[in-house]
Parts: sequence; C-alpha cells; structure tokens
Amino acid sequence: MSRKMKITGNEDTFAESLQNSLGEMLILFLLKQKPMYTYEITQEISRISNSVFSYKSLYPYIYRLKNAGCIDEESKTVAKNRTRIYFHITDSGREHLVNIKRKYREITTAANLMLDLDEMIY
Repeated sequence: MSRKMKITGNEDTFAESLQNSLGEMLILFLLKQKPMYTYEITQEISRISNSVFSYKSLYPYIYRLKNAGCIDEESKTVAKNRTRIYFHITDSGREHLVNIKRKYREITTAANLMLDLDEMIY
C-alpha cells in the first residue's frame, strides 16, 4: 500500500522561505543607497515593496552581514541624547551584493523561462 506524500508547505511558507532568502540582499541593497538604522531598514523594505516584504526582526541578518564583514556600524547621538546605530555597506558587502544579485537574477530568469512554458513543452 502506498502512502500519500504531503507537500512541505503552502504558499505562506513558500513566501516566508523566499523572503528569508532575500533578506540579506535587500538589506545590502538599501545600505548601498545610504547608511540606515535597523528600524529604518525595516520600514524602507516594507515601503518600497508595497508591504510584500515585511520582517519582524532584521537582527539575524544584520549579525550575519556584520560578522561576514559586509556591513559596519557607527553610533550617532540623536535627539535628547539618544544613541542610534547606523549601518553602512563595506567594500566587501558591495562585492557580495553584486554576486548575489547576479545569482538571484540567473535563478529567477531560469524559473520564469520554465514557468512561461506552461502547457507548451509536452
């Protein structure tokens, strides 16, 4: 007797997985534009993507990028002696962004080419 296999997720888990995979690239892209603090990055990702992308916390991405030398931080005092940590992209981060953007486009182009062949290949 054969067992029915379950798929590993639904469209929400697929979207979450894809969003998680793109997090580092989106952060580096924004920091290439200008230095930002974490909350600002979160807001800009949501704004620019028309809320398609939303992140509860960017800190796991920030820590990975910082440990990899892709970003660096600078503390700045803002109103009422509050300190805000601004992140900026490093030369290594710029190079990494170029590489992952190229790979992202290669993969999504290939996937789109395949999906565009729906009902045309067999």
